[in-house]
Amino acid sequence: MSAPILEVRDLHVSVASDPDIQIVKGVDLTVEAGAVHALMGPNGSGKSTLANAIAGSPAYRIDSGQVLFRGEDVTTFSPDARARLGMFLSFQYPTAIPGVTMVNLLRLAMKGRRGEEPSARDFLAELRETLQTLKMDEEFARRYVNDGFSGGEKKRNEVLQMAVLEPKLALLD
Repeated sequence: MSAPILEVRDLHVSVASDPDIQIVKGVDLTVEAGAVHALMGPNGSGKSTLANAIAGSPAYRIDSGQVLFRGEDVTTFSPDARARLGMFLSFQYPTAIPGVTMVNLLRLAMKGRRGEEPSARDFLAELRETLQTLKMDEEFARRYVNDGFSGGEKKRNEVLQMAVLEPKLALLD
């Protein structure tokens, strides 16, 4: 049997700016490849903090415990290193980035994920195919990232990002 895609072992997480505020207190979680897990709980119970800590957000500090991704201890890895390995975090409240088009964001993200920049021709062909599969208009990709997007469009944007980047693990906050 293969190793789980994600293992969280006795994770304790605090706010980076105030280590006295510990939010996650001893969480254990094992996720097998292909499995879907839903964490439920009241507001303020640490669900978003856990997702952000797994993804390596600098807003949080892992006080103790481990995060293993595909058998590798990534507890001290930066967010971009975790993303290159195949982790993806969708945000509860995605930020607008006026002036940056979806096309530019996706091409740069693809370069970071794959380690090399795709040719413009290959990238556009892949993007068009993905947009078509998702039944999204090509005009969507020309818009600025989340700028003026409705809540539903922001979520569709994240689905588009996941489809293009093909992460091994998606954390949906």
